[in-house]
Amino acid sequence: MRIVFAGSLVYNNTMALIASLDVGSNTFRLLIAEIREDRIIDVYAGRRITRLGDGVNETGKLQERNMEDSLAALAEFSSILAEHHVEQVRAVATSALREASNAGVFLRKAFAETGIRIDVITGRQEAELTLKGVLASFPGSEFESPDAAFIVDIGGGSTECIVYRDHKVIFMQSLPVGVIKLTARFLRSDPPAQKDISAMDSEILFLLKGLSMKMGDSVTQHTRFIGTAGTFSTLASIDIGLDSYSREKIHLHTIPLEQLQDMNRRLISLPLEERKKVAGLEPERADLIIPGLHFTINTMRLFHFPSCTVSEHGILEGVLREVHEKNISETGKP
Repeated sequence: MRIVFAGSLVYNNTMALIASLDVGSNTFRLLIAEIREDRIIDVYAGRRITRLGDGVNETGKLQERNMEDSLAALAEFSSILAEHHVEQVRAVATSALREASNAGVFLRKAFAETGIRIDVITGRQEAELTLKGVLASFPGSEFESPDAAFIVDIGGGSTECIVYRDHKVIFMQSLPVGVIKLTARFLRSDPPAQKDISAMDSEILFLLKGLSMKMGDSVTQHTRFIGTAGTFSTLASIDIGLDSYSREKIHLHTIPLEQLQDMNRRLISLPLEERKKVAGLEPERADLIIPGLHFTINTMRLFHFPSCTVSEHGILEGVLREVHEKNISETGKP
């Protein structure tokens, strides 16, 4: 019986492994895991920033360079999947491939060159899978009344917002805005001009106020604000001052609003090349962090959230659980 080591993680390779792949507008992420007694045991977690969604909002198409970088990332992930003898893989694509007119070309190339078949999911499906993944990282009674969770996933091209309470979804919506779109539309100078920041804040607040009207009184003083995916992971990494990305250190890290405001004042004053040197901020995200930070701060101010809890569990874990549940329903075995 052979034991295989994957970084600091150990697993028995006689167990069936499953994998989820998030083909995002900014980042591609792969999670290989084993589900044991309803717990996700990570075997491999990797990510590559490919910026697949760059230019889609302006041209309606995926750009050649970004497609090449994205296919290279998929080829690398395909090799990793083969090395780990993964039996089942589900890859899901979000905003960029929902919107691009040449998405079909990329999907066909991805399958032909890497063997990975990608499902393009709707904004609602994205939100549902994100919720399923986030809930896996909290105790079952965490969001019983009067407590509730307001969960936000800020992506490159869309943002998913969910209110969850008493074991059910109270509200769910996907907004057609993300950090790539906000950067391309508003941030025209380096460092960003105050007039452009103000225009971006106005757009964000317009969307959030519309969201608030639809939500009614779903969010209360007891509601916990939870952020998942790239923007929030980066904010936690900066707040902690990490030298390198760590899922373990980021997961469930809580950041007060005041610290985010201090972070914003520091980052917004720096030119891009100086921002790239900030501890905890990946250089490839240095241009995107400001819109992500402003979306977060505006959300917290509008809904009166004193702090944000960062969940490293999200759509990847949600996809894994969906695959696992389907296996159980088909075989009758966990």
